Amino acid sequence: MRRFFIVAGCLLMAPFAFAQMKTGATRNPVIQSQPITVNAEPALETARRIERDAAIKMVHEKKAIFVDVRPKEAYDSGHIKGSINIPLTDLLTRLKEIPPNRFIITYCA
Repeated sequence: MRRFFIVAGCLLMAPFAFAQMKTGATRNPVIQSQPITVNAEPALETARRIERDAAIKMVHEKKAIFVDVRPKEAYDSGHIKGSINIPLTDLLTRLKEIPPNRFIITYCA
């Protein structure tokens, strides 16, 4: 019976032990300790523009989705039919709500 508990304990601890194993790549502690910053607002001139008719066509073909990045109150007062509301401040944390393999067409007016 004692042997059973020892084996069970080893099996339960194995995932934790393997999670700490290092891969063949070396790690630089200086880089690892620096915070990672994500710029949620890329330069306006680098944003890809799309014409209204092309955007509508892509959405109808299920190749794209409209994402209204305004606050919920503004979205509730009026929005493009079929769009989803993800405020700009929440966009990075809510990306999983956007259907995969579609272009994201954001708007705020």
